[in-house]
Amino acid sequence: MKRIILLTIASSLFFLSCSKKESSPTETLINTQLTGIVSDLYGNPIEGVKITTEPETFVSITNQYGKFEFNNINAGIYKIFAEKDGYLKNTTTAIVKYNDTTTIQITLKMLISISGKVIDENSSEGIEGASIQIENYTKKITTGSGGIFHFDNVPSGNNIFLVIKEGYSIKKEVIFLDPQKTSGYEIKMNKLTELQMIYVAGGNFIMGDTFGDGNFNEKPAHNVSLNSFYISKYEITQRNWLETMGNNPSKFWNEENPVESISWNDAIEFCNQRSFLEGLQQCYKYEEGKIVCDFNANGYRLPTEAEWEFAARGGLLSGNTKYSGSSNISDVAWYYNNSGNSPHPVGLKIPNELGIHDMSGNVWEFCWDYYDENYYSNSPSTNPAGPSSGTSHILRGGSWTDDAFFNRVYYRNYYEVFARGSNVGLRVVRSGK
Repeated sequence: MKRIILLTIASSLFFLSCSKKESSPTETLINTQLTGIVSDLYGNPIEGVKITTEPETFVSITNQYGKFEFNNINAGIYKIFAEKDGYLKNTTTAIVKYNDTTTIQITLKMLISISGKVIDENSSEGIEGASIQIENYTKKITTGSGGIFHFDNVPSGNNIFLVIKEGYSIKKEVIFLDPQKTSGYEIKMNKLTELQMIYVAGGNFIMGDTFGDGNFNEKPAHNVSLNSFYISKYEITQRNWLETMGNNPSKFWNEENPVESISWNDAIEFCNQRSFLEGLQQCYKYEEGKIVCDFNANGYRLPTEAEWEFAARGGLLSGNTKYSGSSNISDVAWYYNNSGNSPHPVGLKIPNELGIHDMSGNVWEFCWDYYDENYYSNSPSTNPAGPSSGTSHILRGGSWTDDAFFNRVYYRNYYEVFARGSNVGLRVVRSGK
């Protein structure tokens, strides 16, 4: 009995000793240190920078060597704020380890005033009225006479300049702003490449499956009457997209290839942006959480499904062929059997009766309409524009990945709003008489 009591007391003392050691507050602080150096873009130390930490607030000021330090602080993850008048505030993160010294390097960008000009690439003349926005810089300015611009308090180093001017390709350029150079910056712009448009005279046609080899959603064949419109001679190329949007999302890079790997929403944005750059009325806007189309506007838009099929069939000049311009698919389309597993530059195959290229094959083309497999049964006979709602939008024309069946002029496919594929692109139309 006596031995048992002694063991119990000893065990209790050991437990109390361990608990006290684990809860010692001094042990989380001892030898735990955060230090750092603050310098400019060229590695020169900056004196007088205020350094502040979160969530625990510690404050330090850098010395003549740009150095700061916090001694005996708790281990953990800290946000570090570095600020000094005349410099862009810097925020970084430091992981301070227990019983260790953590050292970080912080670079501050000097705020400078700069001036320069925007010029025409070909004529070297200044471009007045160009809008310039610097990424992460709230102020937007417009060039004055001779294309001159001026910015105050811009961070030195690499900055992304976005320049937009009606009639010109959008310009997105990375420019290094040297603290020692405050003038002489130059941005060159090129005129927009023309989108060649084909006039499609309005009239009546039979829409849907007329050969009896289609899917259920291609029936019934029905009479449709359309107003006249213009449609792009070629699928929108990567060159067209780049000069309009300032980027190239395509998987198969070639400026003369159709742009691909875009969503329906991307296509809508392209239409509005291109209209803006050409000084035309934008067709699309948001109303009550959805995109609506003004078909009376003179800007660019996606074709309705009916407009697309009418143009693909050759309009009033239609030869009633299975593919756009021929019943021999190899004459007019890049498709699974001849594409070599990639899209091709636009316009290499023969055009259809209206002079339009690649409406069968190469890449699928977005239409405005929501998809409804039964829409043909209750579609309006005059200028149909699809159902009023849905979850997917119409794709037409087939592509380089598909066999002949999917490249027929009346085959109906669809895609969700945000989906993208390397075989999906677009063609645009404009309303007209």
